[in-house]
Amino acid sequence: MYPVGDFEAVQPGIEGRTERLIDESLLTTHVGGEGIFATPAMIGLMELTSHRSVADLLPGGFTTVGYEVHVRHKAPSQKGDEIVVTSVLREVNGTRLLFDVACLDGETVLGEGTHKRAIVPARH
Repeated sequence: MYPVGDFEAVQPGIEGRTERLIDESLLTTHVGGEGIFATPAMIGLMELTSHRSVADLLPGGFTTVGYEVHVRHKAPSQKGDEIVVTSVLREVNGTRLLFDVACLDGETVLGEGTHKRAIVPARH
């Protein structure tokens, strides 16, 4: 079923940004030692950044949900490092949204790829 709504405000080029200090909640704990920045945590921040970039542009009663992620974790980072997660809405196809996502620690690209989200009715 295709949701009915006015999504005209959601256009390619919309950017999102999240700055975060890596803390214990973002670390792997199963590798021993103090752990390092976990891939699932990085992907979660990419999804959150993408969602937040368009959330305020949706009409009432709608939200977005992620349905596909293609990300490569390219470099490690550790507790105390400051990271920046970015998203850029590259394509809108009806209710389907394609984002370019990245995570950086200074000039180092920790991860990058694409993320797809769909606009759906919010359930309460």
